[in-house]
Amino acid sequence: MRFLALAVLAAALPFAAVAEERTDLNMVVSLDRSESVNAEEAIAQIQGLIHALTHERFIGAIQSGAQGRIGFAVVKWSSFNRSEVILPWTVIADLEDAEAVSTRLYTAMKKRRLSPDGTQTDLAFGIEVATAMLDAAPYRATRDVINIVGDGLSNIGRLPSVDRDIALSRGITINALIMAKGRAVPVLTRYFEREVIGGPLAFVHHATNVAEFAMAMLRKMVLEMARFQAMDAPRPL
Repeated sequence: MRFLALAVLAAALPFAAVAEERTDLNMVVSLDRSESVNAEEAIAQIQGLIHALTHERFIGAIQSGAQGRIGFAVVKWSSFNRSEVILPWTVIADLEDAEAVSTRLYTAMKKRRLSPDGTQTDLAFGIEVATAMLDAAPYRATRDVINIVGDGLSNIGRLPSVDRDIALSRGITINALIMAKGRAVPVLTRYFEREVIGGPLAFVHHATNVAEFAMAMLRKMVLEMARFQAMDAPRPL
């Protein structure tokens, strides 16, 4: 069943026309849509993405890359093989591209019910789905990154570190943005650091409330662009 779900997911991706297009980075945003993510948080996930994608700092970071463009896709997941591609692979090179992507994300948010997609959180599956997306990306990238967005520990399925290590073996970096507050912040941060994130300069950001989420998303996405560009910059002789 798990293999079938991933096969269906990959079949939804647009392979044609752009097979050899190069990008500086291929990025998959992997959204937790389990029962712990309420309607307000689900809206914040999409609105936070829209804010980050269309911000001048993020556009500037994209355009400062060698290719001046990134591949971008968004998927949501929960448990029991429930996943859906919210945004198939597309290229973002400028504000016009980012605004077009944002319109598609906003439309998807309005069309879909905001109730949870599943009762439990399978972080290993969230990583597996995003890895399958990157494997099927129609662009050749210098770097591949998964952004896991969630608010809780994995409570079903494999240990997330199993699928994390598979992703790392393929050269993928996994970063995370967690939504938590109070005592949950250090607990969840340590868990994601130990079990979820990995790769060059991997990190965890957090937001304590819905209002903070958009700025946290922007900081996270700009930071990873800057870090990867610094890694790929020519070394002085």
